[in-house]
Amino acid sequence: MKTHLVLKSSLIALVASSALMAGQLYAADPVSDTGVKTSQEHRQVKGHHGHDKGGMHKMLRKLDLTDAQKAEVKLIVEKYKAQAGERPTKEQRAEHKAQMLSLVTSANFDEAAAQAMIEQKQQAHQQTALKMLKMQNEIYQILTPEQQEKFAKRFENGHKKRK
Repeated sequence: MKTHLVLKSSLIALVASSALMAGQLYAADPVSDTGVKTSQEHRQVKGHHGHDKGGMHKMLRKLDLTDAQKAEVKLIVEKYKAQAGERPTKEQRAEHKAQMLSLVTSANFDEAAAQAMIEQKQQAHQQTALKMLKMQNEIYQILTPEQQEKFAKRFENGHKKRK
């Protein structure tokens, strides 16, 4: 009986985490042609745990960038967008969903297949996070020392509020 309960709770955790990861992976990024989010879009786009995906954009707006800095930021963002690759197709998303359903509904749970699926999603998420940090570092480097100091203070204050 205990084994059955443990298996059920593990399965629920797997499905929930897969759904969360798949949602993040396949979420559309509502950015206009100019690459700037409107305030309404900015408020609507939330990342994992409700953290705002547009945090860096908001932070940069508060730093009063020069036109030259804005142009450099745009070039950096475009460079990383070009490196991002293609989003999964509708067919790929459907295949992933079918694999998850197969794991969940199977009479004999295939832990190795589930672990492989989870690891694949985690690796993709880590690569995306690494690229984002690299991009943010490049943007930080074009700031003046005064802007960097202001950025660091705002960053620290923002993290204190979340804890």
